[in-house]
Amino acid sequence: MPRNEGTYGRVYKPSVPWNERSERKWTFLAPCLLLLVTFTLGLIPSLWYMCRNPRQAFSVHRWRTSFLGAAQPSLFALSDRMLKQEKQDLLGSASGIVLEVGSGRGHSLKYYDRKKIQRLWLVEPDETSVPALKREIHRLNMDTICGVLKCGIEDTEMLHHAVATESVDTVVCIQTLCTVPNPHQVISFLYSLLKPGSGQFFFLEHVASTHGLTRAVQNFYTSAVWRFVMGGCELNRETAKWCVEVGGATRSDETWTRVEIDAIPGDWSNIFPHVRGILIKSLGPR
Repeated sequence: MPRNEGTYGRVYKPSVPWNERSERKWTFLAPCLLLLVTFTLGLIPSLWYMCRNPRQAFSVHRWRTSFLGAAQPSLFALSDRMLKQEKQDLLGSASGIVLEVGSGRGHSLKYYDRKKIQRLWLVEPDETSVPALKREIHRLNMDTICGVLKCGIEDTEMLHHAVATESVDTVVCIQTLCTVPNPHQVISFLYSLLKPGSGQFFFLEHVASTHGLTRAVQNFYTSAVWRFVMGGCELNRETAKWCVEVGGATRSDETWTRVEIDAIPGDWSNIFPHVRGILIKSLGPR
């Protein structure tokens, strides 16, 4: 596979060029459109909820949770359709003991090759998504290999009841690291769970734009409204860079034996540029 030297260290070209896949042209107004969709889908359910629970009507947090909860199924389904090919390419290689962070309603489950999976642990803190996640597990007949952990990734004590340090073959993060609190700590913790020498870290995340104007627009949306309405999601995180430099490593080969990061091309004004990452954990510093 041809190799390029890039921002993240060793960056590899994908086997199928991204520009041959469905093109995504997001404009600077894309976050506004998604916020409008969230408002439209959530208005009636939220008003109905508040009529039945009038004491909650003065809670801004409850309004936000209600709107987002009503819109999430549609937003998750839209994201799944847009990233279908990328998910297939990525998750088909997951194997052994797998830990998926932020499983949501289970839209990614169908892309795993269950013949390669020994155990699939699904971490999901949102109580409203867990029932749908369990239904999807049952629909796909994956009950025997899947386990649901109703907690956040920061709940290390509960996670250690399921997976021990250096025991996981594959960690999967799909549009999750944009939202988690303390992302540097989370990435370091996930790294510690991987088996030395063979553990795989797969991620598919939207990241900060490399274009100055677009980055400024991302910063504006994130600080003004996006983080609050979308449950802590930040548009301007340098997730791929943080994953490669986990633990403060100055060279990627101190932490990873393989670093493959593919940017999904889009227009320079794309507010949601995505990257796909495949990292293999090294045995330790050389």
